[in-house]
Amino acid sequence: MSQLARQLKRQLEKKSSLEKLLTLNQHKIRLGLSRINEVIKKLKITQKPHVKYLTVNGTSAKNSIIQIFKSIIIKHSQRYAATYSPHLVSITERFEHNQKFIKLSKLKKILTKVAKYKNLTHFEKLVTAFGVYIRDLKLDWAIGEYGLFGRLDGIRALFDKPNYHIISPISWDHLAWTKTKKRNFKTLKEIVFEKTSFIKSKVYVAKQDLKVLKLIKYNLKNNHSEKFFYGSDFKIIKKNKRYYYKDNLNYFQIKSNLIGDYMYENMAPAIKLALDNNIPISTIKKGLLKVDIKGRLQIVKKGKLIRNLNSKDKLILDGAHNAQQSERLVKIINEFKFKNKYAVISMINSKDPVSFLKPFKGKFTKLYFLDNPEQNNFIPKEKLKAVADKLKINSEIKENFQDAFKSNKSNSLWLMTGSLYWIGYLLSKN
Repeated sequence: MSQLARQLKRQLEKKSSLEKLLTLNQHKIRLGLSRINEVIKKLKITQKPHVKYLTVNGTSAKNSIIQIFKSIIIKHSQRYAATYSPHLVSITERFEHNQKFIKLSKLKKILTKVAKYKNLTHFEKLVTAFGVYIRDLKLDWAIGEYGLFGRLDGIRALFDKPNYHIISPISWDHLAWTKTKKRNFKTLKEIVFEKTSFIKSKVYVAKQDLKVLKLIKYNLKNNHSEKFFYGSDFKIIKKNKRYYYKDNLNYFQIKSNLIGDYMYENMAPAIKLALDNNIPISTIKKGLLKVDIKGRLQIVKKGKLIRNLNSKDKLILDGAHNAQQSERLVKIINEFKFKNKYAVISMINSKDPVSFLKPFKGKFTKLYFLDNPEQNNFIPKEKLKAVADKLKINSEIKENFQDAFKSNKSNSLWLMTGSLYWIGYLLSKN
């Protein structure tokens, strides 16, 4: 057996053992805090008075806002640990400490300790494991990205009294977990309630749809901490293709390698939080220039994915998976001047393909639908094609992305989107 084959075998064995730990004594997915609260108490996981705790939830841009803020505090020489959900390529990406992901062997060791407690869900095990991981670390910041909704999410149990909370843009998503399971105002009201009604800390609210903003303000009426809202307390101004941050005390230009107006809007709450923690404007600007967000409007410049494309083609990866995200994404892609534009899409079955695909109508030469070979819960490509047909969107089914690329014409833009899991699979192949 070759050295490479032995290495691959060891990696597969490690992955298999991790999956066993995550499924050992596993409870079916069910929201609630009682199970994880009990385990956190037994493991004596508590918040430390000298650490600043930041939690982020919403529907879109949670991870982007964290990555932006993280880049700023790195430039300010602050020590941090962060947990993300989901991961793209490796489960170790969920735990980050000072720009390094946890080692697989260490994660396995921690999960071995956590997995013996019964009835924890997959996500609750990972959240608890992160609590164990950071317990003895010297930190300035501990950052947690919420998973599903928020009120009954494991991150709330782990960081029950955060210093700061950021609410990212909220819209319809995870409809299967709502009471009506329909895309209507009643469901939106329920979603906003689940994501905001429990927040008691100082809170920063990112740019929202007007209806959502009114619901958020209503749900925060019993929060007596300071509250800052995009638009009235801080905002981004665009003039002559330049972006400026503005609040009641500051007004300055910002620059970044990120693409799109909404990416700059996502910077606003992170900048405001940094300013409120006395981070100099010069440091904030340097941090924004270094932001790198994998799988979000990521332009692929090297690797195996672009081998079948022409030199003048462009390949973009984006994990958009709901209507709010696809609307913003298509708007940005529309600004690129290419003769042909194609999208290669795979989605998971907890998402709504109709609302997601609507913005693509008339904006792309053709859509290609695939099944993600590393996911069991994908929407079959045939069903996606049927949805596109009803929406009168030109589309085709392909067995893999290489087959889609074979129909490539010169001067083309290729967008891979529909799911973060799909983007993770593609990055693993690059």
